[in-house]
Amino acid sequence: MRLHSSLAIGVAALLVLSVLPAAGQQDGSRGSRNMKLVGHLPLGGMQSPESPSAGFEALGRGTGHLVLDQEPGRPFVFVAREDVEGSEVVAISINDPASPLKLGSWRPQGNVIGDLTLFRHGSRHFLAATHAQGLSIREVSDPEEGQFDPAAGVPAANGYHHVFAYRHSNGRSYLMATGGGPIDVFDVDRLLAGNQTPDASYTLPETVTNIDYGYHAMAAQWHADTESDRLYAAGAGGYYVFDITDPSNPSLLTSVSSAAVQIGHAVSASPDGTHLVSAAGYRTAPIRIFDLRPALEGTVPRVRVAAGAWTADWRNLSENHELRWPFVFTASMDDGLQVFNMMNPFEPYTVGFYDTWDGPRASLANEQTHRNGAWDVDVRNHDGLIAVTDVNTGLWLVRMEGFEGWDGRGWGFANVSSVQDWDNGPTQSERW
Repeated sequence: MRLHSSLAIGVAALLVLSVLPAAGQQDGSRGSRNMKLVGHLPLGGMQSPESPSAGFEALGRGTGHLVLDQEPGRPFVFVAREDVEGSEVVAISINDPASPLKLGSWRPQGNVIGDLTLFRHGSRHFLAATHAQGLSIREVSDPEEGQFDPAAGVPAANGYHHVFAYRHSNGRSYLMATGGGPIDVFDVDRLLAGNQTPDASYTLPETVTNIDYGYHAMAAQWHADTESDRLYAAGAGGYYVFDITDPSNPSLLTSVSSAAVQIGHAVSASPDGTHLVSAAGYRTAPIRIFDLRPALEGTVPRVRVAAGAWTADWRNLSENHELRWPFVFTASMDDGLQVFNMMNPFEPYTVGFYDTWDGPRASLANEQTHRNGAWDVDVRNHDGLIAVTDVNTGLWLVRMEGFEGWDGRGWGFANVSSVQDWDNGPTQSERW
């Protein structure tokens, strides 16, 4: 009953928001009244000039991924894009967010970028990029000088498409990468020293019938209540929760197996580890919220049914998201940037939106319009800046009224999210 109630409230929220100004209306607003445009950099669009109407499918999977530098003294954002010359990663200064400035770029030879992440090792800053040949690491300590210095690389026969950087409670830093097979875990110290062999490799805990696939994405996070490191993984069969306090010996804690999800696409966990926010990666799929507590407490063997669900428009795709509890920031393709509140996970509701794409809406029957609009999103914790990339229109910088940054301790949690404390590690982020 709660799921039906959640969807009903979500529809009601959308009806309320429909009275707000939308793109193209007379007052020129592109979003809800609580969203303010800070800056925009077209980047020539994210589509190939040779086929501007072909959409994302003509370009490859990597167009539009971005990552914000989270350190206050480093006002940079890195964006993966494609043009007639191929793929590139662009370094952009947002020192003046109203006037984003392209600083330099790096072109991996013959490869489409699948994902990006940043990490720090000592005083040096690095960018990790996945592609069809594996994983490339570039030093970007000084992007204002156009720096993209080769630092390390990992060849992979089937390539990698997702990467996550994690500061572990054992004091070491790890890169986790997957390309539809296992999750390969690399110790950053050893990787930068030239060792290309994974320190660990996590396979699916069980065989999934009729699916020849492994993992699609993952996120690691400190769990304060049990003082353990946990890995949340999306892949064949749904979603999985592991204890990785010993990175070489992962222990499955529980799994989420929903009839509507054959392969999990994206996953995040609430700061206390009680709820999963998940995307299934196909049109018409809502973002589902799963309550893990019954399974973690042993009441049920695994989670089968979502506690809540949210969508901006049931016909469209919510591709990527960032969780800063209670807000979930989503790149919702045709629907642009969308933000919903999951304080009550059973009844999530929309709190703001910003339209990044004025073009024709996708047609359920036409794959050529399958993926236009907002593709990726990131949130800067220290001041609340929101960055979103649009396949067609480039980089957008937005602020949401009342959201001036995020620290989990202000909400009674440990300060854990996709943002890492490279100096102190996760155990220094306990509640105040």
